[in-house]
Amino acid sequence: MHWRILILLIGTAALPALAAERTLAVDEAHSRVEIDVKATVDSFVGTLTHFTAAVRVDDAGMITQARFGFHFADVLTGKAKRDEKMHQWQDTAHHPDGEFVLRALERAADGRWLAHGRLRFHDIERPLDVPIAVTSDGSLLAIDGEAIVDTRDFSLPVIRLLGLLKVDPRVAVRFHLQGNLAAR
Repeated sequence: MHWRILILLIGTAALPALAAERTLAVDEAHSRVEIDVKATVDSFVGTLTHFTAAVRVDDAGMITQARFGFHFADVLTGKAKRDEKMHQWQDTAHHPDGEFVLRALERAADGRWLAHGRLRFHDIERPLDVPIAVTSDGSLLAIDGEAIVDTRDFSLPVIRLLGLLKVDPRVAVRFHLQGNLAAR
C-alpha cells in the first residue's frame, strides 16, 4: 500500500513540470528556411517552401523539445531546370524526407544557444550542432540559426562540370522560425 502512495506522490510532483510546457505554433508565413549553395559559377539560394516544426517551450522560455521535418522536393531555387537536376542528384524519389531532432540545448559562450541534435538526410543520420538565438515577446517566439551541412557526410557526390566547375558540398542552412506559444 505504501508503494502506491509513493507512486501517486511522484506522479503528482511531476504534473506541474508537464503543465508548464507550451507548444509553439510555428507560422510558416513569417518563417523561412534558406539553403545557400556556393558554386564556381551560378551560386544560388534555395528556399524550403513547406516544412513541419514541433517545438515545446517551458515557462522560462527554454526549448525543451524540437523536431523539424521536410521533403527535399520542397526545396526550390527559382529555376525549374536547376531544381530538377538538384532533385535527381539528391534522388528525391528514393530519399524524399529529412528531419532534425533536438537532443540537448546548452548556453554558448556568446550568449546564444547551441542546439545539439541529429540530422537525417538522404536516409543517413548524423549529429549536427546549430548555434541559435531565441527571442520572445510575450507569446511570440522566434528561433534563428545557421548551420553548415556537408553533403558528403550524407553520401552525396560532389557536383563537378567539365572538370573546372564545382558546387561546394558545404552548404549554409539559415532559418527563422516564428510562432505563437499556446495558452497555458
